Parts: sequence; structure tokens; C-alpha cells
Amino acid sequence: MRFEVILLLGIFLIGGVLAEGSSTETEFNVRGCTFQFEGDSIGVVVGMCSGGDASGYFYCGSDAIPWVTTEEGYGCSMGATDFSLGDDFCCPAGMFCNKTASGRFRCDRRTVNCFDQESESECEDAGCIWLDITEECADGKRDYDCSYYDNQVSCLEDIWNLGTTGIGTELCGTTIECDGEILSVPDSSCKCEWYPLAPVGERCQIKLIAVQMFYSGVPDKFECSNTYSLGECIDGIQSVSWFSENNIISGFESGIPQECLEILGCDGGEDSRFCGEPLIKLSGFSLFGLVAVFAVIVLFYFFRKE
Repeated sequence: MRFEVILLLGIFLIGGVLAEGSSTETEFNVRGCTFQFEGDSIGVVVGMCSGGDASGYFYCGSDAIPWVTTEEGYGCSMGATDFSLGDDFCCPAGMFCNKTASGRFRCDRRTVNCFDQESESECEDAGCIWLDITEECADGKRDYDCSYYDNQVSCLEDIWNLGTTGIGTELCGTTIECDGEILSVPDSSCKCEWYPLAPVGERCQIKLIAVQMFYSGVPDKFECSNTYSLGECIDGIQSVSWFSENNIISGFESGIPQECLEILGCDGGEDSRFCGEPLIKLSGFSLFGLVAVFAVIVLFYFFRKE
């Protein structure tokens, strides 16, 4: 009987159905799929592609249906059955979502560089995405950040969803462990934000919020915004530099730990990446790890009460 009570309580907590005033942040959603990649468990939130070193290899469909994008199915089309090659896709860098003879899809190796295609027709024939504003051919939306938008209306509308899928969004919908705390970055907190006082060309920036998951009283919570400077994609490699601004929303009486800023890419810096790959490569705090944390907390409080 005791095991059933603990199990039900654990499911209740994991589902995020908690009353106001609870010490667990209710915005975070742990529902998703778990995949095996190079010996590690990879947790992917429903409706998202896998990130980190496994970027694009897996897609977690609705109702937590798991897809391996390199196998025939609808994984790389992100669950759509009427997907066209010019649409965004879920594939590892250097691959594109190709239609098979059976009418389904899988990620196949691309034999050309998207950035070398000079016209919209050449771009679409290569299975790449043509960007109307910049008139460039890209591997996917993961090659751009919120600064793609040049005015406030387009920035806030974010019709390309760059605030959740573009550069700098790799940790949206995940949890991290830093400085002895577990912080979550809810999907709902990641978005393109317009900053009218920033220099021209940098006013639309990616904004995210990190919040302490387990706390007593007021949670530690901060926000950061990043603006990126992207180099050319040469031989599949692209240089990236970025500037960050941070703001404490609540808690963090001693300031935001530097470790947390570094893990989330919120301290500025420069790096290089494979074009189409995420900038921040972190496997993240897996679903198994998160469930384990909840289980320990549930057991602790249950037996303490006993």
C-alpha cells in the first residue's frame, strides 16, 4: 500500500499538478520521450527535436510518440504527412528530410552546402530553406536567431518560431544543474523580445528565463537576453559571437552564479559550430534524472511524515 501511495504522489508531482504556493515550479513540463544515444539516455520534450550532441536525431511527437529521424517514418517531418522539402525539419546537421518512395520521410545526407545555393529554386531543389528577408539559403531555422527580424512587429510575431528553435534556444524546455541547484528553462519563457534602445540590427533578441525548481519561500529566478553575430558558413563551419545581458527577477541574494550563466550561454562569448548544429551542446538533465530527483524528494517527505 505504501508503494502505491508513493507512486501516485510521484506521478502527481511529475505531472506538475500542484497547488499555488508549492515549492515546485509548475510551468515546467517533464512529459516527453526518452531515447538511447551513444550509451546515454536522451530526454526530449513533446513536440521538440533532440538537442546537444544528438541534435536532430530524434523527435518526440504528440502523445509522446518517439521517432528516430534517420529511419523511415514521419519523424524528420515533425509528425506531418504533407511535409514539403522547403519546410523546416528535424534532422542532424548536414542531412535533410527526404521523401521516400513509399511517401514517408527520413533524414538523408545532403550532398551540397545550402549556403552555396544562390537562388530560391536551387535552394528548394537541394532540400534547403529559402529566407525571404535576407535572400539566403539555409540548412534550417537553427542557422538563425531572433535578429533575423528587423522590426518590432515581425520580432514579436516570430512566425518562424526562432524564439524556440533558433540559435540560443538549445536549452529551452530543459533543466540544468549548477551551483548545487536545479534550474528549469520553461519553453513558455523562451521568445523573441524587442529592445528599442539596442543598436540597429540587434534589437530583436532571444530572451529566456531560468527558475529554481525546488525552493522554500521565493525561488531564484533570472532572465537573460542574447544578441548574436554570425560569421559566414565556410566548409560547414561558422563562427559565432554573442553579447548577453542578465537581470535577477527574484532570489539570488549573492548574485547569479557564474556557472549557471556559462551553462545557459548567458555570459556572452564566442565559439564555432557546424552550420545547422546547436551552439550550446549539452545533453541536459535527462528525464530519468528528473524523475529520480522527484522520487527522492517524495520518499524523503513521506517517510519523514511517517
